[in-house]
Amino acid sequence: MKILVCIRQGLDGDINPFDACAYEAALQVSGAEVTIISMGPLTAKDFLLRLTRLGAKKAILLSDKAFAGADTIATAYTLSLAVKKLGPDLIFCGRQTLVGDTAQTGPMLSVYADTSLITNVMSIDEIGDSVTCTTRDMGTQTVSLPALLTIERINNLRLPSIISKMGEVEVWSAEDIGADVNKCGLKG
Repeated sequence: MKILVCIRQGLDGDINPFDACAYEAALQVSGAEVTIISMGPLTAKDFLLRLTRLGAKKAILLSDKAFAGADTIATAYTLSLAVKKLGPDLIFCGRQTLVGDTAQTGPMLSVYADTSLITNVMSIDEIGDSVTCTTRDMGTQTVSLPALLTIERINNLRLPSIISKMGEVEVWSAEDIGADVNKCGLKG
């Protein structure tokens, strides 16, 4: 089971609280190979490297001047290209960011990446060829994989152990993901 977790670095330099819950939810899936992904400047590489100590084997930093100033549509488009390249079974996103507070990127990413979608997830009940979740406002839902889940604030992100190892961080540009730069950043 390959899980990709979308993470945004907050203005304070720490992980967005909703994304922290999504990351922890992914780490709790038994036997899952967890990768984290974020868009940002090259300085975010250290932020992602620290987060790999919690359990992700790898982090992807989407960093290119073409991505700067992206709104939710351009962000979802850019992330979707990386999703298509990585081919995860599940994508976990925090319900929203504290910066934009729109809760739009996850659902739009699902559309661009052509995945099933469950929003406002309170618990992940079963994962197989499909995923069953309990949501805040729609009860229990089951969808086929690949699927994107937007996670509520349902848990707390673990702390790294003293002996935990850092994973690797790969930096991908617009060219690496085959992006149309007219759909990225401010142009998007």
